[in-house]
Amino acid sequence: MSIFNLSENFKILSDDFQTAMESSMEFYKLDFFGKFMKGAVSMVNLLIIGSAFMIFLLFFSVAIAIVIGDALESLSAGYFIVAGFYFVLFLFMLIFGKPIITKKVLTKYSKVVFNEETQKQVLDDKFKKLVD
Repeated sequence: MSIFNLSENFKILSDDFQTAMESSMEFYKLDFFGKFMKGAVSMVNLLIIGSAFMIFLLFFSVAIAIVIGDALESLSAGYFIVAGFYFVLFLFMLIFGKPIITKKVLTKYSKVVFNEETQKQVLDDKFKKLVD
């Protein structure tokens, strides 16, 4: 075996390695872009649907406050009752909602980022850290 064959083989190996690395980098770029876009699309959908629901909830709450106010013959009492309901709902979410919301968000976005084998393990680890 001559030194020229050996250097030629190293050159071929180096070229193959460089090609493999470039292909791997392109794959990871494409994979990251796909996962990022899934997350971005989910966020935009959430904002649009959430905004429409919030507008509905606003009008519905005003209507309920007016109905309660008419029944009590005090329009301001109706608004205070509806506001009190939302305040109690806020307190429940503040006290009890964090673990539930955390688990739902982690479950949704882990499906985008991780495959099914690692998903359960990562969810369990992250959820334990966030709750503690």
